[in-house]
Formats: sequence, structure tokens, C-alpha cells
Amino acid sequence: MTFRVLGPHERGRFAPEAWGHLLSLSGAGLLNPVELEHLIDRALVQIDGRIALADLRTLIEGAGYDANAGPEGPTVH
Repeated sequence: MTFRVLGPHERGRFAPEAWGHLLSLSGAGLLNPVELEHLIDRALVQIDGRIALADLRTLIEGAGYDANAGPEGPTVH
């Protein structure tokens, strides 16, 4: 498992909750390292100012990622 650390240009942009959400999605296997980097890049380009959790969730939904899906796909109960 890789561990992503914020660079200096990213540190002030992500709210702690938003960054924690990305790490939890990655740690749960919902995002692979390439997808994580892609979302980080998109957030930095598309969201002006501080990136809040709500902003990030909107971006994730718009990108077609399903935060409720597991590594094998959505769970049906």
C-alpha cells in the first residue's frame, strides 16, 4: 500500500476532512493510486480556493466514482 503525502502547493488547498475522505476511499480500495492522483489533480484545477469535503464529494460524483461501491462493485442488500 502506498501512502500519499500532500505537496507544498496542495497543503493549503485541501481541508483536512476532504483530504481524509480521499485517503479513506483509497485505503478502502475504492480508488487505486492512479485514480487518487487524477482526483487530486482535478480538484486542484476545478475548485478555486480551499477544497472542502462537500466540493470534493461533488467532484467525485461528477467524475463517475461511486463512493458506496466496494472493490467488486456496489453492494446490494
